[in-house]
Amino acid sequence: AQAQATETGAEDAPPTEISEIGRLISVGKILYAILILIVTYFLNKFVGLVIDNLAERATNYRLFIKRLGPASRILIWSLSIYIIIAGVIAPPMQTVIAIGASIGIAVGFASQDILKNIFGGIMIILDSPFQVGDKIAVGDHYGEVTSIGLRSSRIVTPDDSVVSIPNAELMNHAVSNSNSGALNCQVVAEIYLPATVDIPAVKRLAKDAVYASSYLFLNKPVEVIVLNELKDRNYVVKLRVKAYVLDIRYEFLFKSDMTEMILEECNRRGYLEGEVMPIPSQL
Repeated sequence: AQAQATETGAEDAPPTEISEIGRLISVGKILYAILILIVTYFLNKFVGLVIDNLAERATNYRLFIKRLGPASRILIWSLSIYIIIAGVIAPPMQTVIAIGASIGIAVGFASQDILKNIFGGIMIILDSPFQVGDKIAVGDHYGEVTSIGLRSSRIVTPDDSVVSIPNAELMNHAVSNSNSGALNCQVVAEIYLPATVDIPAVKRLAKDAVYASSYLFLNKPVEVIVLNELKDRNYVVKLRVKAYVLDIRYEFLFKSDMTEMILEECNRRGYLEGEVMPIPSQL
């Protein structure tokens, strides 16, 4: 009788966690979840292409439209994961808590760096130290932000190289932002001239050259700063010409345009043939 009671109690015992998982996750549910993930992946690609095409067509709102990309990716993936858990697997709340705690502990120990990058990506999107389309400098890298993902962010350098930077590194290092969401940004061109050059004339020449450029953003001021420096053991005049480009995409074209026009006009007027002033030798 005691053995029969034991067998009856074993039959009435609640299912174990393993048997519960086996009941919840079947082959059909796994295939359905994989199908949802595949559809989500291609949907993200499609939405990204639509956003990029709209951004290129609407020039004045290009940066604003591109910034919708990171938020849309997170929203689509979050919705997909919710559908898989709540609609496909549909586990009881107790099972969700138990399995979630176990998986959370295991994943936490196994992928600390990945989680740091994911949280870093979420914080970048929420805090917005930079956004898609901004020109940023991080360490030795400078370029335009093309995407902000959950694991890393990508920038395109002036040499047209794509650099992927982990989000955790971006959160732990200083990031310099050239335009902070604006379509225009400041461009600085440096010109070295002989120390005997006519400084007032050169400053007027530099401003005239900048205003002649088709890349200039006219709503912000143009400044010409004169410095005296040593270069190759000679005194020289260093012009720092500061102006704003109308679109960050033309940053280096504008810088080249300013430098070329200023040097061409200085050469035409003979300013580049001034007398060199060497450093006096010590007695």
